[in-house]
Amino acid sequence: MEKELEQFRQEVERLRAGRQKGSLPYPEVLRAFAVRYVAHVLETGGTFEAAATALGVSKPTLQAWRKGKPAAHRRAKAGAEPQGLVPVVVSEPKKPGRPAVAQAAVAQAGPLAVVAPGGFRVEGLSLEAAAQLLRKLGC
Repeated sequence: MEKELEQFRQEVERLRAGRQKGSLPYPEVLRAFAVRYVAHVLETGGTFEAAATALGVSKPTLQAWRKGKPAAHRRAKAGAEPQGLVPVVVSEPKKPGRPAVAQAAVAQAGPLAVVAPGGFRVEGLSLEAAAQLLRKLGC
C-alpha cells in the first residue's frame, strides 16, 4: 500500500503542476485508490484526517470522492439552468408614437461593447456586426 501511496502522491503533484486549482477533476483511477486508501487507514485504526494528509488531498475533496460525487465544478447545482448564451431579442418600446424613433436609435446606435460569457470582448462594432462576429467565434 505504501508503494501505491507514493505513486498516488507523485501523480497528484504532476497533475497539480500542469493545472490551476479546480480546473480539472482527478482521474477516476486516482479517486478510486484514494477511497480504498481511506478505508484501509480507517480499518487499521487511523483517522480520516491522517489519510487526507498522507494522500495530499483536502478533506472535503476526499469526502466527496467517498460519497461518489463528481467533481464540484462539473456538478450541476439543483435547479440551475445550463450556462451559455441566452438569446436576446431587441424590440421596440411599447410607447405609442415612438416606434420609428426607437428603431432609428437602434439602427444608429453604432459602436457598442459586448462581453461574451466566454470572456471575448467586442468593441466598436454595430449590433449586427458584433452578433455576427460572436456567432462565428461560437459564443
